[in-house]
Amino acid sequence: MVNMDLRTLDFTKFTGTDQERKEFCQAFLDGITEVGFVKLINHGLDDKTNSELFQQVVSPINLFHFVPSMTDDTQSRNLFTLPREGKEEFANVIGPKPQRGWSCIGAETTATLNTPGVINMVRVNNEGLKDLKEHFDMGPVDDPEFPNVYPSEEKAPGFKNWMEQYFIKSQHLSLQLMEALEIALDLPKSALVDRCEGHASEIRMIYYPETNVKELADGKSKRIWPHTDFGILTLLAQGSTGGLQIEDKNNPGGYVSVPLVDKTELLINVGDTLERWSNGRIPAGLHQVAASGETEDGTLPERYSVAFFLKANRKTSAGPIPLFVPKGTISKYEEMTALEYHRRRTAIMY
Repeated sequence: MVNMDLRTLDFTKFTGTDQERKEFCQAFLDGITEVGFVKLINHGLDDKTNSELFQQVVSPINLFHFVPSMTDDTQSRNLFTLPREGKEEFANVIGPKPQRGWSCIGAETTATLNTPGVINMVRVNNEGLKDLKEHFDMGPVDDPEFPNVYPSEEKAPGFKNWMEQYFIKSQHLSLQLMEALEIALDLPKSALVDRCEGHASEIRMIYYPETNVKELADGKSKRIWPHTDFGILTLLAQGSTGGLQIEDKNNPGGYVSVPLVDKTELLINVGDTLERWSNGRIPAGLHQVAASGETEDGTLPERYSVAFFLKANRKTSAGPIPLFVPKGTISKYEEMTALEYHRRRTAIMY
């Protein structure tokens, strides 16, 4: 599998001189338009935050494995394995809505979210196709419409508070990236940022358990199938195990690997909503997680990642912004609210 060296952007340039800011904004737009993905470094979510994040993922979030902390004895005592019935206490209730809580392997199937060149909007038969992942989903800190579901404080001390703070930091960074797009696209100030008010963003913590490559050989199972994300932008933090692949736009249907170079780097990708807002000018990035790093006996190591999905206000239009549909051109996407779009895409997975 060929590796792709993505454009890597230093976020300190955005807060630097006027010229550095301008150059950063243009490079960000160029990168996500050409490839759908860029890497971001020096973004403020530092090494300490990254390390603490993956302590949360490996333990109280998935509660999948006991992994002793090297730095925090109190935290290490929290890292225990919960039986399935324990995780079901904060399980997601399946339905065409924003997900909240824990989901088991096979709960959702991403296999038919996208077919070659098409973002599906109706359910396609996905019987027999499977995702080999567990995940925990959370939304905004205070969301009366779709409230969060957490493991109890007794079982995961400090988890809720830590994750809420991480959510706030990620939302702030995401909105700065939207500001960068406004500058690069020469849009009125807050033209994009205002569409994100009334936060509907989400975090997904994903655990891909150890498995054997033979389980993927029949073509009916993947760690996660080729898909695009529903939101505006995704900020992805990854553990050390590889497997993330993105579509090679010079070879549609072909994929290239994106290796982790710096453990604090964030992978930024375009979601469906930004593609729709821009009337296709900024296409969503198609990606998957495939077999990588198998041992001599064919064992694939476990993999962890954490995605922050920047979402639009639920009542905001997910149709093209008029500025991207000049007179005489055609709107490529039907009009609907951001929540309706989210519901329709989520329904495909169940």
